[in-house]
Amino acid sequence: MEQLSSILLGLALLYVFYILIAGKWDYASQAKNAELKEQLKEQGLSVRYYFIPAGRLLLFNILSGGLFLFYWIYKQWQAVLSGYKNSAGTPLKYGPVLRTLFAFISFYQLNAITNRTCLYMHKRPTLSHWFWGTALWAGLAAAWTPVLPREWRILGGVLFIIAPSVLQRRINALPKELPPFRLKLAEILWLIVCWIFLAACWRVLAHQGIL
Repeated sequence: MEQLSSILLGLALLYVFYILIAGKWDYASQAKNAELKEQLKEQGLSVRYYFIPAGRLLLFNILSGGLFLFYWIYKQWQAVLSGYKNSAGTPLKYGPVLRTLFAFISFYQLNAITNRTCLYMHKRPTLSHWFWGTALWAGLAAAWTPVLPREWRILGGVLFIIAPSVLQRRINALPKELPPFRLKLAEILWLIVCWIFLAACWRVLAHQGIL
């Protein structure tokens, strides 16, 4: 538990550092502001996102064992691809289905696009997309690696579960007025599908004597 406490303390200090630094972006100079906006437009932004309460996303990820991530990332890419813009006018390659199948790679780009949109709109971004992208897949890998100490596996699971919610908080801060957060039937249906899948996996593992 001492190791876990040290890790959590380190993450807390890193987050505090991010809060202090991210709030000090220099937008005072019009020249710098214009230059930054041009760079962001060249790299690409999105004017559309999928909106869901970050707390609900976190809860559904917990209840689904993390499988709700795939529904969420599909809906995000469905929205982002339809609202993606850059200076060159070139669209992003690959559709939402393929990006969902390779979620652990596409999450990096989703985070990067969101961060650029946040900066363009003078909103606070998340930590680097490299940090949260790696936290997502490395967290899952750590959670399912039996040889790791229990504290590291727990930490890995926590990072995997919370990464989408952290990004969703930044997304929800983008519009001046959020759309209604109605619970969607598709969200409930996907959650049920996740439960059926987990139950089937549990039964197979139990039958094989693994559990």
